[in-house]
Amino acid sequence: MPTEHLVTMLKASPPQRAVSVLLSMPKDRVDRLLAAMDGRLIARMLIAADPDRRAALLHHLDDTRLASELALLPMVEAAAVMAALPPDRARPQLERVSSEHLGMLLDAMPAPQRRRLVDVLDPVRLSDLRRVAYEKAVIESLRRTAATLQWVPDDHGSNLLAGVFHRLFGVALCYVDDGPLQSAAVVHAQQVFVAQQVHGLLIVTNAAPSVQSVEVVMDPRYGGTPALVVSWESDDNDGVLGRALVRLAG
Repeated sequence: MPTEHLVTMLKASPPQRAVSVLLSMPKDRVDRLLAAMDGRLIARMLIAADPDRRAALLHHLDDTRLASELALLPMVEAAAVMAALPPDRARPQLERVSSEHLGMLLDAMPAPQRRRLVDVLDPVRLSDLRRVAYEKAVIESLRRTAATLQWVPDDHGSNLLAGVFHRLFGVALCYVDDGPLQSAAVVHAQQVFVAQQVHGLLIVTNAAPSVQSVEVVMDPRYGGTPALVVSWESDDNDGVLGRALVRLAG
């Protein structure tokens, strides 16, 4: 039977049946059929297969091919495939995903599979993932205070411009993975907004500010713009950030 006819037949079959039929064929035929399939058919078979058949199917798909197919899938389907992969095959795929998209991908999975995949992440990626989740929570909270937000143009950090009371404020998101907020982060935040002509600078952090960072905020020699550090966690209410902006507005 020609390859394209076989692919059509497999697509019309229940996915568990399709996996069994595919893997019963000689290796070179399996490889030709997989090369002719689209990502959704491969995804359906990976999700439906039992662990042994899934491992056999993955043996025919190298990491590059698997990544290219996952990239074409909608987020929910890609998450379902990723959740079904064994850790040794999931790890290289997770490394290919940006931290911003990785958070959404993990959120789309059931909790047990999410925990299993988080366990295989590199500690640096885990830290970055926590940072992205924190920044997302701050941004959502600020939007609920009716602040209009945009990222600082041509800036690669986590810095926003917030429009409040017809005035413009700088907002620096300073996630700290361990320990207090250091003065270097405050100085950097102030430097970012020197050219932005903002009316004030709000530095939002998940950590307690160090004594030195508070001194820098209070010192008029740094930046020359009124600044305020607020420690905020994702379970805090929106009023904490809203009141901080009001204080800056005077």
